Amino acid sequence: MNRNTFKKLIRIAVLPLLACIALTACQTGNGGAPTAVPTEVPTIEPEVPTAAPLSEEEAYDVAFALPVTEQSIDAVKPQTYAAVDGLGRTLSFKGDSYASSQYSGTVGERRGGKFVGIFYSDWHEELSRSTSIRNVTQILSTLSPEEYEAAKHDFKNKIWKGNTGYHFWDEPVFGYYSTADKYVLRKHAEMLADAGVDCIIFDNTNGTYTWKESYTAIFETFTQAKKEGVNVPQIVFMLPFGAVDWAATQMRELYKDIYSQGKYQDLWFYWKGKPLMMGYPDSLGYSNTDREIRNFFTWRMNDGSYFVENPAEEHWGWLSTYPQAAYKNSDGTVEQVTVGVAQNADYKRNVITAMSGYNVMGRSYAKGKYSYTYNKDGQKITVDKNIENSKFYGINFQQQWDYAISLDPEFIFVTGWNEWVAIRMETWAGDTTLTNCLVDQCDTEYSRDCEPSNGVMKDYYYYQLCENIRRFKGVTPAESVDRKATIDIGGKISQWNDIPAYNTYVHSTWVRSKQNGSRGYGNKVLKNDTARNDVVTAKVAYDDRYIYFYADTADVLTPYTDEGWMRLFIDTGSSGDANWEGFEFVVNRVSPTDANHCTLERSTGGWNWETVGSIEYYVRRNVIQLRIPRELLGMPQVGKPPVFSFKWCDNNLIGENEGNILNLYTDGEAAPGGRFTFVVN
Repeated sequence: MNRNTFKKLIRIAVLPLLACIALTACQTGNGGAPTAVPTEVPTIEPEVPTAAPLSEEEAYDVAFALPVTEQSIDAVKPQTYAAVDGLGRTLSFKGDSYASSQYSGTVGERRGGKFVGIFYSDWHEELSRSTSIRNVTQILSTLSPEEYEAAKHDFKNKIWKGNTGYHFWDEPVFGYYSTADKYVLRKHAEMLADAGVDCIIFDNTNGTYTWKESYTAIFETFTQAKKEGVNVPQIVFMLPFGAVDWAATQMRELYKDIYSQGKYQDLWFYWKGKPLMMGYPDSLGYSNTDREIRNFFTWRMNDGSYFVENPAEEHWGWLSTYPQAAYKNSDGTVEQVTVGVAQNADYKRNVITAMSGYNVMGRSYAKGKYSYTYNKDGQKITVDKNIENSKFYGINFQQQWDYAISLDPEFIFVTGWNEWVAIRMETWAGDTTLTNCLVDQCDTEYSRDCEPSNGVMKDYYYYQLCENIRRFKGVTPAESVDRKATIDIGGKISQWNDIPAYNTYVHSTWVRSKQNGSRGYGNKVLKNDTARNDVVTAKVAYDDRYIYFYADTADVLTPYTDEGWMRLFIDTGSSGDANWEGFEFVVNRVSPTDANHCTLERSTGGWNWETVGSIEYYVRRNVIQLRIPRELLGMPQVGKPPVFSFKWCDNNLIGENEGNILNLYTDGEAAPGGRFTFVVN
């Protein structure tokens, strides 16, 4: 169900009002108009409870073992999340249609036998120890467009200050991190699980390096995350291109250190009955150990060409130009296809080049007159290479996804997640057209990562990744459940026992410190101690007058006087600009007035808010309950189930980060993560 379907449902719920509801509508100033949120929402003080609230001891009649330390991976259901990205694009649900100038389709039911892997750079630990921070986008940001292009192609331009070595195309949302930083690795585990990624594919394509310190930290962090409810991606190694001695060295080391010992076995990604290894088994000799290694894995030989048309069997690509190569099974069915954010390829000469070169297939590139469409607030938006800020919209990425989905392979290999850096060189691969070479990454246009950025690219590509995985694999719809109940929020917590839960990951709030490996590039220790209230479960109930909200946390809730304490954001699906990142309402943006009353506010546009009313709430150890009159949210009063989405946040969006939604990735708690929301329908 996309945002427009969402609005449609709300309107259906509003239109057939009975006479008594019409009277209420007149009182609210809505006049029966089919708008989810009235122009003027009335301020209504909550009724005083008919019975005195119970004491904490009387109300807390459930058996919580605090702190909560584990969660089942089956309990958390990211497929049921909604999201609206910063461009107004929404995540699809079963039955939603999509279209481009070349392809169209409808999202189906979740299918088995469909897998997505993503290219993952696990070498940032080793590089971070010896590399200073140099950001190409920042270095060139002061130049005019003409000066920018000149400097990009001039190795000796003074703007570079003579620096070679590694350069970032921009700053990652988690800072210039090491891949031994367990705070970041846990964030990656959750984000990739929420997206539906099945495996991460380590970049071991250079020399004999296996990046052991990083892969050990990743295995350890993912193992813990899995115990805490995260359906983490499994792991594959991609070795050097070709049957070379240094690839054999890696194979033996990885087999000795991991596979022969059965270490982290539940994180191995299996393909056709054996752990998958991307590499060339002919690199090995014929010793007993080498024979054992050959027989242990399913091998897929990684093809370094971007232009192959008829690839050999048992080969897989990692990056291709459109239309991408189809890597087939012996029966002719398509086994694997690649999808790239961008390609360091020259579309005129049809050769691999540097991202800083000429005629490069960047984020805005598409072959032919390609466009795609999406609906935003009831209007159809057409995206092509001429749209303003075209690099935000992933035109290249989308054309490749469309084609890959049309081939319906078993496996899609996405490039990439978190490469971020490239070495600056004067020449590369004997290409005389190149006079300043940043081969794999250059700037915001000529780069190929989906991980969110602190710069202008934000998290656009992350949600485009999520959307296309849903289109490819399908979506299991949420179960239809009855949430109708009247809750005495000052009464016993056990009233909620029969209300279905929205579950979240346990221990998703981490302290970032040197002890967790947080020393990043430039020898900088990256710190974050905003972890506070870790939401484990959320619930919603409703009756004809109120909507009731519940959340419990892994440990006892902190005092309500804390800044940014237990905020509830609500998206009613209303059209127009009166929202912040899709949310029309917020509870607790300002601290509660006392231990039982807090404030509901409505956005007047962006991070600008006006008071709607006072809301009653109660806290019992690790449980918060509150109720909101439906009238304040502009929802039908009688006989109609409310339709909306929501999320809980704690200890973020404060101070200098007010209104910065990217702060939900880095600070405090967001349940569910990032822009995702739980859906009530």
